[in-house]
Amino acid sequence: MPNASPTPPPRNARKALVLAGAMIAVLIVVIFIGMNAQHAKDMQDKQAGQIKPQDLPLTEKDLGRAPPAK
Repeated sequence: MPNASPTPPPRNARKALVLAGAMIAVLIVVIFIGMNAQHAKDMQDKQAGQIKPQDLPLTEKDLGRAPPAK
C-alpha cells in the first residue's frame, strides 16, 4: 500500500533552487546598473555635442536625425 503523504524533496534541491534564484536576481541587478551607466554616458556625450555614428543623417533630407557635425 503506497504512502498517502508525499516525501519532501531532497535538501539539495531546495539549496539549488535558492542559488539559481539568487543568481538570476544578481544578473538582473547587474544588467540594470550597466544599462543605466551606458545611458548616462550617452547623455553626457549628447550634451557635450558629440553625435553617435548611428544618429548621423544618411542624406540631406533625412528627417528625425541630428544635423551633421561641422
